[in-house]
Amino acid sequence: HPEEEYLLRWVETERVCNDLGIKCHLAPYELDKWLNAVKGLEDEPERGKRCSVCHDLRLEKTAQFAKENGFDAVTTVLMMSPKKDFQVLKDIGEKTAEKYGLQFISIDFRKNGGIEKMNRLSKKSQLYHQNYCGCMYALFQQREGEYIKELVSYGKGRLPGSREELLFIKQIRAFAESLGLPCMEESFNFVNWRVVHSTLKINKQEVPHSVLWFSRSVKGVLRSKVEDVIYEDDKKVALLGKYSCKIWILNRSLKDISLEVPRVFTEPILIVGSEYRDIIDIGTKVEIRLKTEFDENGRSQNLIIGNPEAVQTIEYYSDTLPDGKGGYSFIDIKGAVVRNLDKIQTGDTKVVVYGAKTAGNLGKMYMKKALINI
Repeated sequence: HPEEEYLLRWVETERVCNDLGIKCHLAPYELDKWLNAVKGLEDEPERGKRCSVCHDLRLEKTAQFAKENGFDAVTTVLMMSPKKDFQVLKDIGEKTAEKYGLQFISIDFRKNGGIEKMNRLSKKSQLYHQNYCGCMYALFQQREGEYIKELVSYGKGRLPGSREELLFIKQIRAFAESLGLPCMEESFNFVNWRVVHSTLKINKQEVPHSVLWFSRSVKGVLRSKVEDVIYEDDKKVALLGKYSCKIWILNRSLKDISLEVPRVFTEPILIVGSEYRDIIDIGTKVEIRLKTEFDENGRSQNLIIGNPEAVQTIEYYSDTLPDGKGGYSFIDIKGAVVRNLDKIQTGDTKVVVYGAKTAGNLGKMYMKKALINI
């Protein structure tokens, strides 16, 4: 969970299977079926009864598919997980396989350095490495009441460092590799940022707004009046006395704003559309609630399709604004790869999909070694 995580793991599984020449089938997500099956077992520990029910569901579905499609044996990659009980999986697998007249293959590849070898192969293939089994209840227990970003979807877009951004990159890579093109991911860490919740009221009326990247939280409720205004080419800026807070009133309709360079100052900046240009002025009453989150472990990636040393570079980026605008689609990048296929194959051209563009062109700066410590 959530479904984006399911799809991300599917894309990576399919990529490995394609590389090995194995046909792969995507089963339906079926969240409601799983929730009903584990109802009452939400507080069970890892390797407890909930896991057994989950294994039953997975292996039952696998055995049904095997029987319907003429296979004589089944197994599960869960047997490679150090967090799962091998014997429990073996018992459930053998019982389910026998029900359908199948063999269950249960070799403990974890022994004799198997896990270390698995990790080396995974790293070599640049596979996505998940940090939880996929169960929301297991994640609740691991984090012990903490805020769990893995289960949250932010808006309609592919935000920098998000699961959605990574899924987009993996889908493009899978397509390029299906054409026989070499691909390489270049990961980088950065300080990520998200809006948890925000409210802006002007003269006691709540108004639609967005929040500029890297704005810090406001403690409690900020109630203030506009102390001064500044006019710039593309906006009017209202200055509040508290928290160095500002309101940008754009000369156009409201939309999210992409940073051209990384932002290092963290004063809260809220953004509204041009319809509030004459409403917000010196003395206007303002009320703000703003909770944001900084994450020092933010991670994004660049994708290079073709020869990294190719002279000609066709540039795209993987993230979008929170509303889903300001970015590229899979069709856009797929089309560019197909149109330039011959040049990519000869090594004259490469396609680069940069990560974290809306946070200040971070991916491009990282690739050009333009980042500095500030």
